[in-house]
Amino acid sequence: MENPAIELHAANLILKRGVRLSLRAPLFLRLCGKKTIGLVVTSPMDGTLQRVANHYLSTGITFAQLENNTHEEALALMAVHGTAIRKAVACAWINGWISGWLFTKPLAFYMKWNAKAEDIQGVALMILLYGGISDFMNTTRSVRMMKTTTPTVEGQMTKGS
Repeated sequence: MENPAIELHAANLILKRGVRLSLRAPLFLRLCGKKTIGLVVTSPMDGTLQRVANHYLSTGITFAQLENNTHEEALALMAVHGTAIRKAVACAWINGWISGWLFTKPLAFYMKWNAKAEDIQGVALMILLYGGISDFMNTTRSVRMMKTTTPTVEGQMTKGS
């Protein structure tokens, strides 16, 4: 029996160190003898995670659809939503405010022709499942529990005058 806590811890360690994805090198590097380039996806910053979430949610795909589908359904999802998924992965890869805004679309287009689908899918699942959503939810729950609008001083009247 597998322990989900161990799996979560391992995934978090992998994201802190980074998930490496190899791409075919651009033409000018291939002319110099370099066949591939390796880019590393690390744990995304909060703004990057929000951009990734926007790209992913724009597809309307649920996690159940990703898990349980036939070959034809997978091809249809790839044809319809492949661009948004590649943009999400490219955005997480770049992991920056201005650089993400400038280079997400060109990198997503480059990945379309130079990356393997299984590599993109593996990075996308790692980011979506373990990219920091649980930390965001824990922060939200903590803020909700603080109840900043209720009186904190004892004896303070709860009704207005």
